[in-house]
Amino acid sequence: MKKLYTLLATCLLLFFFTPFNSIDAGVGHSRSGSSSRSSSRSSSRSSSSRSSSYKSSYRSGSSSSSSGGSLGTGMNMLIMFGVGGFLLYMFIKYLSDQNSSSGKSYGSSTGYNPPSHRRVEHNTLAVNRVKYGDPNFDADAFASWVKEVYIQLQAAWTKKDWNLVRSLESTSLYSQHSTQLEDHIRAKTTNVLEKVYVENIRIKDFYENPDGNDTLVVILSSTLRDYVIDDETRKVIEGDPKQDLFTVYQMNFIRKHGSQTENNVQDEAVSDHCPNCGAPLKISAISQCEYCGAELTRSPNQWVLDTYEVVDEDELYN
Repeated sequence: MKKLYTLLATCLLLFFFTPFNSIDAGVGHSRSGSSSRSSSRSSSRSSSSRSSSYKSSYRSGSSSSSSGGSLGTGMNMLIMFGVGGFLLYMFIKYLSDQNSSSGKSYGSSTGYNPPSHRRVEHNTLAVNRVKYGDPNFDADAFASWVKEVYIQLQAAWTKKDWNLVRSLESTSLYSQHSTQLEDHIRAKTTNVLEKVYVENIRIKDFYENPDGNDTLVVILSSTLRDYVIDDETRKVIEGDPKQDLFTVYQMNFIRKHGSQTENNVQDEAVSDHCPNCGAPLKISAISQCEYCGAELTRSPNQWVLDTYEVVDEDELYN
């Protein structure tokens, strides 16, 4: 491509700056005509009648000679600029075609420009602080577990069975969510959360508390459909079942300070029956079985979700 540009540019330069014989001849004829007109004026002094006829004949000849030279010069100039202009036009057109062809996109959605997303990364310093006290901690494995927790929360909310996520939340958050879910149960409505898709998960920060629980801050973004239906009529009374909603959450997980990552603990099944006596658990039960008083929470070494709130999208990158 560069060779072609160089060749065309060289041809144009040679065309405009190479001397043409026809142009030099035109200039020479102009000088001849000037000297002839000078001699005609001197010869006109001898005889008025003769000079009149001479002048007439000379002017005629001079006009013919000058116009012939000028015509040749004009034609050469026109040809030169015409050819040069044509070459220049073809050169510019070629460059334009090359630029437009390089920018073409092939496919059915030629006018679509996908949005550019900033890169989402874990906070390396926060991860290193966790690993300093817990060498078994794996950031990617933890992020995968957070994704499963989030999906289970949406499913349990739609089923109106918060027992399914009892051991995934702290006592305070479980109490808050179960109370909100009871409102839907009494109103005979269902808040449907479906087509859940987790886009990004980022470990944002880590806070140590030697006197209590450490906190691991996670930012999660997802799309889902969120609407409310009447349990009896099954009609939508709030929201749009065809609209995908993008939301970013900050999820704070806590566990006892000094805890170590336990193998396979995060994969344990969540039961809606007491692990001690087998009695069915009510949704209002938070941390103890009302029949035998057994603790219903997981091991203190396991992370549990403590706070859960919507935040700005910039939190994914800051």
